[in-house]
Amino acid sequence: MEDDKLQIIQEHHENPLGGHQGISRTYNKISQLYQWQGMRAQIREYIKKCPICQVNKTPNQTIREPMVITTTATRPFEKIYMDIVGPLPKSYTGNAYILTLIDDFSKFAWASAMKDHEANTVSQHFVTQFICLHGQPQSLVTDCGTEFLSRVFKEVCKLLKITQTSTTPYHPQSNGSLERSHRTLGEYLRNYASKNPQNWDVYVPYAMYCHNSSIHSATGFQPHEVVYGRPLVVPTSFSRKTEPQYNYQDYQYEMKRLMQETHQMVREQQIKSKEKSKNRYDQKVNSIELKVGDKVIVQEKANKSKLAPKWLGPFPVVEVDPDSPTVTILKRNKQTLLHKNLLRLFNE
Repeated sequence: MEDDKLQIIQEHHENPLGGHQGISRTYNKISQLYQWQGMRAQIREYIKKCPICQVNKTPNQTIREPMVITTTATRPFEKIYMDIVGPLPKSYTGNAYILTLIDDFSKFAWASAMKDHEANTVSQHFVTQFICLHGQPQSLVTDCGTEFLSRVFKEVCKLLKITQTSTTPYHPQSNGSLERSHRTLGEYLRNYASKNPQNWDVYVPYAMYCHNSSIHSATGFQPHEVVYGRPLVVPTSFSRKTEPQYNYQDYQYEMKRLMQETHQMVREQQIKSKEKSKNRYDQKVNSIELKVGDKVIVQEKANKSKLAPKWLGPFPVVEVDPDSPTVTILKRNKQTLLHKNLLRLFNE
């Protein structure tokens, strides 16, 4: 009798005329012909465990783990985030990519147009145009791009004693400040280079000036002021008051005092800003509890085909860190660290 019930559900759900529809529609079709006690609950359980539905349908509720507040740097260029924008239309000078960077403490942004994003090119721009000007950072956070994971780039970081870490795949929130600056940079270039797209690289330095001379909401200061101790003043046709004059000794003392006060206020403001963001984000938390041995499906981010499955798997969970929103799964015989927001528990 139970086998007959399962066969009825299977025919009305998996048959092409059934169309792998949801619980209510499948129930309505079956109830026109059959009735038995607990039929809706049995249909719900069957559809819940349907492997085709699990990998091809978008759930009504997405997984949303609580936000983890990252450590806050204590000085400019102690911790920086780096990424690459592109490909863009090839410029007159042959550039098609932008190497971007943002400082975790001051929110100071830096960018450099590049012809390609090979490891050698990225390393050269990073060393000659950033480190030679601002010094090497203590730690560097990148995504999992091949140019950052290459032996060449890793050796450069090792030589300069820079601790390099990578964000989890397909989780740009780990690099939130940089992703937001990318959006601002894109808007700036569209505003000024849309009429002549091959001239976009001319405007990159001006976009950085615009960002670094604007008060940042997370710190309450201009990024330039936090780094250099004095604010950038945008040129204007109106005259300004004459600034006070200092001798070298007074200037050094005043600069040191201002920098110490500014850095303390910036750090306090950043911590408040992170706590505020976490409180707002965590209002819509929908956590997933996973343990070693569970099977999960992974949200498909790479395939752009409209007919491709939305989820891949199932894959077994091989390691769980209770203090982290990430888990390690065994994907194609390779251990992969992923954020829980990209996962769903697979029902068997």
